[in-house]
Amino acid sequence: MPLSASHDHSPNASEDRLCEACLGRMKSTGAWTFECPSCGFLLSTLTPGIGTEMDGLETLRRHNYERMFDRIEPMMPLKGARILEVGSARGWFLAAAKQRGALPQGIEPEAGNASLARAAGHRVDIGYFPDDLAADGLHDIIVFNDVFEHIPAPSQIVSKIEAQLSPGGLVVLNCPSSNGIFFRLAGALNSLGVSGPYERLWQKGYSSPHVSYFNPSNLQRLIERNSGLREAARFRLNSVARAGLWKRVKDSNTGIGGALMFAGIWCVSFVLAWLPPDIEVSIFRKREI
Repeated sequence: MPLSASHDHSPNASEDRLCEACLGRMKSTGAWTFECPSCGFLLSTLTPGIGTEMDGLETLRRHNYERMFDRIEPMMPLKGARILEVGSARGWFLAAAKQRGALPQGIEPEAGNASLARAAGHRVDIGYFPDDLAADGLHDIIVFNDVFEHIPAPSQIVSKIEAQLSPGGLVVLNCPSSNGIFFRLAGALNSLGVSGPYERLWQKGYSSPHVSYFNPSNLQRLIERNSGLREAARFRLNSVARAGLWKRVKDSNTGIGGALMFAGIWCVSFVLAWLPPDIEVSIFRKREI
């Protein structure tokens, strides 16, 4: 079962904290958030947990996975590539990888999701990366789709990711960006006392809230400071699809507020390609031996 999310009101929530990305001193920006003045890395004290897919996201995610593979293919042939998805949920990414001729497997902590993926014919270990991963060799590509921001102390897992990659292998981090237009607007509203959109983007009150919020620059600093991995590519993905948007909005916003939010996002969706993206993908490569 998913763990319930909460935030820390204990005295420890306001103690000195060092930035995961650059080791700078974090500054408190609210009851449950911190920011690094040096690199912009954002941290929450929300309690990590196990989550599941939200309604209305399947169309968007499947479209984004195809765009990711289009960008990965020139960097590494996908046919026969051993791909691991960390947090593989219901197996949508694994299905797309199979269509490209790859040999995918997943690891997923939520047993219900793992069962659905297995029923669809995918190979999925139940548990957490890397402790519960079957020991059967290295991977050519390791992918985190909307997962890395949920991991406590992400700097501590980077070397473990590198250890699971074959020489020349790729790690693909698909993450929400604090540079994005929706996140910036939500932050501005939060500073004015309208906290709902900001809390929603952090997934506060959900079973698996965000622990961190990155931008591509501080994510690069975190990865390269803690490993020999080096950034090889960076690109944006869509954060909104009009198909399924109402299901996605009403999952957390009902009544007139939800209707207004839906209308606003629908209108903005037509110009998002020219605005700072709320989802960015960073790809890092392991050195050849």
